[in-house]
Amino acid sequence: MQLDEAVAVARNSRWLAQHDRRTQDLICSRMRLVNLPKGRTLFDIEDRARDVYCLVSGCAVITIPHPVQGVINGHVMFAGRWFGEPAALGKRPRMMTVFARRPTEFLALTQTSVAELLLAEPALNWVFFNLMAWNVEEYLLHAVDLLIVDPRLRLCSRLLTFGGRLLHYVPPEPVSIPLTQEELAAASNMSRSTVYHLLGELVEQGICELGYREVRILDMKRLAAIVDAAPAV
Repeated sequence: MQLDEAVAVARNSRWLAQHDRRTQDLICSRMRLVNLPKGRTLFDIEDRARDVYCLVSGCAVITIPHPVQGVINGHVMFAGRWFGEPAALGKRPRMMTVFARRPTEFLALTQTSVAELLLAEPALNWVFFNLMAWNVEEYLLHAVDLLIVDPRLRLCSRLLTFGGRLLHYVPPEPVSIPLTQEELAAASNMSRSTVYHLLGELVEQGICELGYREVRILDMKRLAAIVDAAPAV
């Protein structure tokens, strides 16, 4: 991917696209393209924050420490996803690890560039605060998923969240989630046998299909309907 193609992805991302062209120009003009081979780590937990990132191609996975299960896959990110801003803006260590599940490309905005932009354009403080708010919504959805008691509803909700849904947004299908059944079970705090059985039901219904080390969602709307139809607790 060329730099101009990567910038086009960043401009069309759900977060940056809501801002005016000048804001987009200010942010994108300072970004550099980073290529990450499959399996390579972008940064580890406790690393010093240096950049804010926009994923422009491929797929990356966030891993987080779990008090019982050790390290688990906590989130899957696809093109158009911005991340890394809390540590970079707060000048504190990373709170998670990010690695490339497939060959992946990012646009990176250095911590120094962010500081210079905020000094020159104070209005950008709100822009980056807005980014943090968007991402907090996503992280809260992950936490809410794990509060769901019914195994079928929990798995469906986890698949939706991994697939990129937000409170008022359901991504277009198909969506490929590059997690094995074992990884999906760990990230859902469920047994592998339960996840295997429930995925089988979703496959029979034509909602999902299984690939090599991945789950493909074929019908996001039907998956969302299962979760939305659940009675409030």
